[in-house]
Amino acid sequence: MSISSPTISFPVEETIKRIEFIKSNASGIIHEAKKIQKEMSGIRSKTDADEKERIHAADRVLGDIFIKFLQKAFPKDGILSEDKEPIDGTNDFRWVLDPVDGSMNFVRGLPLYAISFGLEHRETPVGGVVIVPPQDAVYSAVLGEGALKNGETIFTSSVSELNRAIFSPNLPTKRAHMIQEIMADLSGFLTYARSFRRTGSFILDSCWIAEGLMDAIWEKSVKHWDISAVSVILSEAGGKMTDLNGKHYYTGLPELIASNGIIHDEILNLLKTVRSSVSRN
Repeated sequence: MSISSPTISFPVEETIKRIEFIKSNASGIIHEAKKIQKEMSGIRSKTDADEKERIHAADRVLGDIFIKFLQKAFPKDGILSEDKEPIDGTNDFRWVLDPVDGSMNFVRGLPLYAISFGLEHRETPVGGVVIVPPQDAVYSAVLGEGALKNGETIFTSSVSELNRAIFSPNLPTKRAHMIQEIMADLSGFLTYARSFRRTGSFILDSCWIAEGLMDAIWEKSVKHWDISAVSVILSEAGGKMTDLNGKHYYTGLPELIASNGIIHDEILNLLKTVRSSVSRN
């Protein structure tokens, strides 16, 4: 069952073929990621600079593996990956890859990270696969075809009031310059929301919203590779992903709100209200 219908023209069968290929190789990807995490998390960082280098190393190592994997299978497709130079393709497809989202968790040995394969056609997201190795979970979607977890259809929650909602809060790594705004956001949701949960992986949080485990997330400083795959998975599960003005995600946003769709407008109104109070002070 499909939640939404395509609003753009794109080669559906070619898209499905690519998404199914990633899914068919998910077990190998999971095995490789678990092996590398075990190796990397066994070494304790002595300084902040050392830990940051290991975080970048995780992205580089997994990125190299997945890029070679994609190039071998689809040599004409372009590839955009974190910490890598873009690879131009010779057709209209482009992969948008986040080799490990939640890289701090990854190098610390925490079981909360995700691998994201977004697929775009003419720069518009049309499909995605998110693999969560610690849970052996594979989320997937093709625009207009519904969203799946391990082959089973998923839907966002039916929560319709903020006081029943579980949120994932916005806590960017570099936040000193925006602390007043962040505290205003948190105070608003602390007042009206039921509870907070945060995994440290925006992509994993978004997948949990897509399957109805959580209800919403708001986030700053999101990158293109963070959003490409989950934007399709979430929308196909019945959710929404927009900026603060309600503009739908297609090619990237400096800040976004993702939700089950039902409480989306309430979240936008709450954020606008608390931030206007900050600007007046």
